Amino acid sequence: MTSSSAVAPARQRLPVVAAASAGAAGITLGGLGLAGHGGFATDPAGVLALALGAVGTAVAGARLSRAGSRAAGRYAAGLAAALLAYLALTALAVAAHAAGHPLTGAAVALWNSAWIPPLVLMQLTASAAVRRAAPWTHRAVGAAMGVVALANALLTSAGEPFAGLPTIAPESWRTMLAPVDAAATLLGGVALLVLPVVLWRAALGSHGTVRGRLGVAAAGTTAAPLTVAFCVLLAVARAPGGVEPELGSVAFLVALGGAAVCSGACALVAARGAVAPAHLLLAVRGAGLTAAALVVAGTGTVVAAPGLALGATPVALVVAAITAVVGTAAWAGTGRLARTLVPPAPADNAVPVGTAVPVNTAAPAAPEDPASHADAAVPADGGAVGRLTAREAEVLSALAEGASNAGIAAQLVISERTVDAHLRAIFAKLDLSPESGGNRRVQAARYWLEHAGPAVSPK
Repeated sequence: MTSSSAVAPARQRLPVVAAASAGAAGITLGGLGLAGHGGFATDPAGVLALALGAVGTAVAGARLSRAGSRAAGRYAAGLAAALLAYLALTALAVAAHAAGHPLTGAAVALWNSAWIPPLVLMQLTASAAVRRAAPWTHRAVGAAMGVVALANALLTSAGEPFAGLPTIAPESWRTMLAPVDAAATLLGGVALLVLPVVLWRAALGSHGTVRGRLGVAAAGTTAAPLTVAFCVLLAVARAPGGVEPELGSVAFLVALGGAAVCSGACALVAARGAVAPAHLLLAVRGAGLTAAALVVAGTGTVVAAPGLALGATPVALVVAAITAVVGTAAWAGTGRLARTLVPPAPADNAVPVGTAVPVNTAAPAAPEDPASHADAAVPADGGAVGRLTAREAEVLSALAEGASNAGIAAQLVISERTVDAHLRAIFAKLDLSPESGGNRRVQAARYWLEHAGPAVSPK
């Protein structure tokens, strides 16, 4: 009790500390910018975006902790700290360069890799909101991105001489052991796709309220690879499209701060339980339209390349056509996906409101009405609940929420083969044999809802 009461005030102070730290960093960078130092690194738009991102994720971290999602709360707090560290390292690098300090190169190298940790923590925050433990994928993604950050810091350095801090312009940087650096970049790109793929697969294979939660968490993890795609697009746009390097770099900082807030908000929504259709639509459509905007911008940049010499009018027509087609497809597709993730309203004689029961996920099919064949086969008493192990109770609770085998595995951080084994044990303890008739998953879920339910669901 003492430890809980001691932790609560610290969580409450987290947004205040983040706001004070962001304010101090902002004032420092603002002063350096007014003195003519730093270039895009001290641009007010980029600094403000990172500061607001730090404060927003700190607020999300405090609320996640209060909601009982402590792991997600810790990751969100770490994300806020990483954004603040990025601001602090920016100030250090700019000040060191302005003073001509001999450690300027080291300070710039640290700053040049400080944008990578926030990407990892974005994904871990959103993913942890629907997990009951830390999966191996969290450790794998963290380790892979750690290698990328280390390689980036050691192998990439600012070109000499440079005015202020270098921008995204390729000629501003010098890379040693280019093949190793390229391999590290590829590793980072693949690592950032792991959690979105796992969570989207789990969401689309599930039914009921858990489907929406997994979908929102998946959208939150997608913010990181979209941010990287935006960074790549800026580099591409600079070469054929003539985008001003400093403008592109400021845009990246704004995108990084916005993506951090998006991931924290998705984690908060997913951790609260049943997801409102409006919130689900906002998360899914936000991710989808962002991806569509990147496609349009990338295609438009290539079309507008000076080498093609198409002229202003043809380029405008082509970009308008691409925008119409891609934008319409993204709007319709994300709307349909969001509707798919919303659980259907239960019938009067079905399971309680807010819960849907899945069918076997080996061959996806429409959800069945659990009232159609559960009554006769399910034991009338609730004594079997006491015979379930703690893990079996967790599996059955997740099953009753509508999770598929992949969804259960994602939430409980176990393999799908282990889920199968637990389900076989559960069916045996509930006396649900294949010959008993009906869908055993439906019957088991109905039994849990009638004899256990939220009151004893594992936390």
